[in-house]
Amino acid sequence: MTDLLNVENLRTVFETGEGTVQAVRGVSFSVRAGEVVGLVGESGSGKSVTARSLIRLIQPPGRIAAGKIEFDGEDLLGKTEKELRGIRGNRISMIFQDPMTSLNPVVRVGRQMTEVIRRHRKLGKEEARKTAIELLRQVGIPSPETRIDQYPHEFSGGMRQRVMIAMALSCKPQLLIADEPTTALDVTVQAQILHLIRELKDSTRTAVLMITHDLGVVAQICSRVVVMYGGLIMEEGPVERIFAAPRHPYTQGLLRSIPRPGTEEGKQRLTAIEGTPPNLADPPPGCPFRERCPHAMEVCAQMPHYTETELGHRALCWLLDNSRQTEASAVPEKGARV
Repeated sequence: MTDLLNVENLRTVFETGEGTVQAVRGVSFSVRAGEVVGLVGESGSGKSVTARSLIRLIQPPGRIAAGKIEFDGEDLLGKTEKELRGIRGNRISMIFQDPMTSLNPVVRVGRQMTEVIRRHRKLGKEEARKTAIELLRQVGIPSPETRIDQYPHEFSGGMRQRVMIAMALSCKPQLLIADEPTTALDVTVQAQILHLIRELKDSTRTAVLMITHDLGVVAQICSRVVVMYGGLIMEEGPVERIFAAPRHPYTQGLLRSIPRPGTEEGKQRLTAIEGTPPNLADPPPGCPFRERCPHAMEVCAQMPHYTETELGHRALCWLLDNSRQTEASAVPEKGARV
């Protein structure tokens, strides 16, 4: 199957008074049409910067330093700003994490929605309004015929997020980038939104890149997951394999830190990952997880290579290198008795 989105060796940096922050340090992945890929990791891992880089929304002092971003066979890094405006919001839509900074506070919600619909779908004024009302109804906005004429401040945080989701879906994009789309929503509305995204994928073969820290959301909707840490991909593979047999110590730590209701594990205290993420203005040599890893070895001071353990399942870790198995087995976990 042909990739709709193909990212190769993406590097995005920010120039600051403390030096160059290497937010994304050589990320490569792909998304196929009709596929939902989860991009997960702690805050500061590079998820949102990666997402914004894909549609070139990185503003100074940030810049895309290197890499390739190919969408539907087109080189996005080679596009002019005018050409990108015809792609953003139309063929690629993005749901941003903070809806209040994305909606114009002095323009009614209906006008903001219909402008997008009319620009990209070439509908008349009345038809665009009907479409906007139906979209608001689909995302769970009560009395959409009335609320469409209200201002963003008249909506709650969760309602504003739903408006943003409706706008993102309005043009039936080929690729939907969703940055923490359900963070501000209660469980019931979250389920409705995930169902709506799933329906969009099934009916139009829209690809979805779901950026989230919620592994429960990943389990519900994603077919593949990409785990980021320190600006790099630590592990990538099918969701069922990642959840059943994670190969990277960071992924294992993430999964141990979430509750599992109805199991003996669910009754135990959650296990946190000790330590803090690396300073990307001065990233440590080698594996970025080395200082927090319970299996760290001397060789981890060198950058590991990706090892594919199964078809489509890879991890960036020396533990998977057969030549290092003896060394790895001799290293006790941190905190273990020796």
